[in-house]
Amino acid sequence: MNIVEKIEKGDCTVKELEKLLDEKSPLILYHVMRAIGKYKIYNDNIISKLNEMFSKREMENKLIGYHKIGDLAIATLQAIGEKIEELSSYQKLDDFDRNMIARLSKEIDW
Repeated sequence: MNIVEKIEKGDCTVKELEKLLDEKSPLILYHVMRAIGKYKIYNDNIISKLNEMFSKREMENKLIGYHKIGDLAIATLQAIGEKIEELSSYQKLDDFDRNMIARLSKEIDW
């Protein structure tokens, strides 16, 4: 079983998902963040890593479509209960970027 299948089946531990947030592959990051949001995994290390990933919003950080890794990171934070409106990095976004993140949050199968 490959890592994506393991993530999709819910067979990864929280520690494994946490470690997988260090991966460079957008495909793996997509599945990891989706699992974190789906299972509402909330711990300090994951919150910290997702906050760090929020800055990955450049073209080289492309994930799916127009979305970047940072967009999914902030959508994941919101999915697990963080009040993203209070984050200074989110407050700096323009309306277009905020709408893109909101649209992504609705499109993801949490």
